[in-house]
Amino acid sequence: MKNIIAVTGGAGFVGSNLIERLLLKTDYKIISLDNYSSGSKKNHIKDNRIKYLKGSTKDFDSFFLKYKKNIYAIFHLGEFSRIAQSFKFIDELRESNIVGSTAVVNFCMRNNIRIIYSATSAAFGNNFHNQNLSPYAFTKTTILNLIMNYSIWFKLKYNVVYFYNVYGKRQILDHNMAAV
Repeated sequence: MKNIIAVTGGAGFVGSNLIERLLLKTDYKIISLDNYSSGSKKNHIKDNRIKYLKGSTKDFDSFFLKYKKNIYAIFHLGEFSRIAQSFKFIDELRESNIVGSTAVVNFCMRNNIRIIYSATSAAFGNNFHNQNLSPYAFTKTTILNLIMNYSIWFKLKYNVVYFYNVYGKRQILDHNMAAV
């Protein structure tokens, strides 16, 4: 029975708010995977249906292989997510947005699990030429292209979400990854 939703980045701002809503509106069990680079244990939602794991998405199989038959969908929010900092932290960006995201997408493809991917509007401008203006936009566009091609080649089920200037409860206020 598919009774689990996985959320990468579940201890972050968007992920924790999503988990709160999923717990309110569904009966699914939820497993969060976060490396806590910008997420926080303060954002954990206390509920017996949620399990928090600390780790990298590049090791996704090692965390989720045992659950693969029970996962309904994976919300992939756990990526490096700042344009300006992507120029300074290129190794972290690559490990998260290319290596880690490819591991999550491949897991979904191999196990016929829907992925809900958090893409970026940073690539939209200038007739989509802005996808090369920052390492962040490039990596996000690369993974989005991978997902869309896997859908064509391997029938990967996916949805894409975009967030614009998010703010609210549990946002990062005093960290180099603060957005607003």
